[in-house]
Amino acid sequence: MSAQFDLKVESAKRLNARQEVLLAREALARNPDSALMRARLAGLLNLSDSFEAVIELLEPARDRSFGETMVLLFAYLSVETDEGNRKVLHLAAEMVEQAESDAARAAALAEMGKAQVRLGMAEAESNLVRALALDPHNKNACKRLAALLLGQGEAQRVVDFTGNLIAQGAGHSRLFAARVMGLALTGRMDEARALDGLSQLCHRAMLPLPEGFASLADFNRELASQLLNHPELRYERYGTASELTWRIDSPQSVHAPLVGVLLAKLREVIASHVDSLAGIDHPWLRIRPDAGKLHCWSVITDDDGYETWHVHQFGWMSGTYYVQIPDQIANGNGEGGCLAHGLPEELVGDEIARAFGQDFVRPQAGMLSLFPSHCYHRTFPHLLSERRICVAFDIWPD
Repeated sequence: MSAQFDLKVESAKRLNARQEVLLAREALARNPDSALMRARLAGLLNLSDSFEAVIELLEPARDRSFGETMVLLFAYLSVETDEGNRKVLHLAAEMVEQAESDAARAAALAEMGKAQVRLGMAEAESNLVRALALDPHNKNACKRLAALLLGQGEAQRVVDFTGNLIAQGAGHSRLFAARVMGLALTGRMDEARALDGLSQLCHRAMLPLPEGFASLADFNRELASQLLNHPELRYERYGTASELTWRIDSPQSVHAPLVGVLLAKLREVIASHVDSLAGIDHPWLRIRPDAGKLHCWSVITDDDGYETWHVHQFGWMSGTYYVQIPDQIANGNGEGGCLAHGLPEELVGDEIARAFGQDFVRPQAGMLSLFPSHCYHRTFPHLLSERRICVAFDIWPD
């Protein structure tokens, strides 16, 4: 591992999500005045998509912290009702007044802007602009302002504001992704492709064979069994790009020890790839963290499951390891079950998306793919009886 890039693997969990919620409920019941236990329970309930339970828990609390109110805002936004969005406006306005830093004030304004966009309120744009003036690094405000302006056909303004943020030292996947789209839409296609950087910065290879296994097929067979029998396996998850899929949000656990083996191997490959990029001048490499955490999840698709166009907003580098791939995907010639990098048609239009181009990855069991987190990607339903199983991962700046 390069001394200049300290990459840690996230710790294995001993409890599953249901057990954590039960323990947090019991702890709060024993100490009902504990703000710490209340906040812990609220966070776990949000992760479990139990948004009504979060609202029931936090709405009556008069001593909510700023962080708890942010969790409550997320729950109201997640129920996706006009009433919930209007509640967000009220809470966010209070948070703007109570915030003790510009970053906190910007975070509240970004959530207010999201609710205002949903409610069709003209004030959304000015609040998102204000959030970025307070905190140029705010990812949510950047994402929402870019989407709003692109929807209004104002691509040049996206180029302008993203350029200003970069000049102020900001750099993250949402910012680069928005700028790529703005550049493509304003006719600066070569600049858009260069900033996307996929062809220059990605890496695809077969995983080095973990010790103790005769072949990658043997390793993948046992890993697939552990994932399919994982206690965290759930169908669907709010707020993700996954549609009609099974997911494991925290596969690294005592129930799936081979996930830890996989992450250790991925850590080696990532370190080597990062070292190989030395000397390349690219904005993505200029924001490379000195330290990071390797965070993973698993996506398991039946015949109709797929991923919509998305980027990984919390990551610097992202990737996928393919555990089980039906032969008709691995050896086929259609798009079913494949990964595509490109630009989302719903944001840039079919013509610009075609002009930018798509890069198709035909997955093979045992193959890994690394790419910058700002590169848009999606998958396609495979329409087969056998499941497609992968472990996706991000490097989160530490």
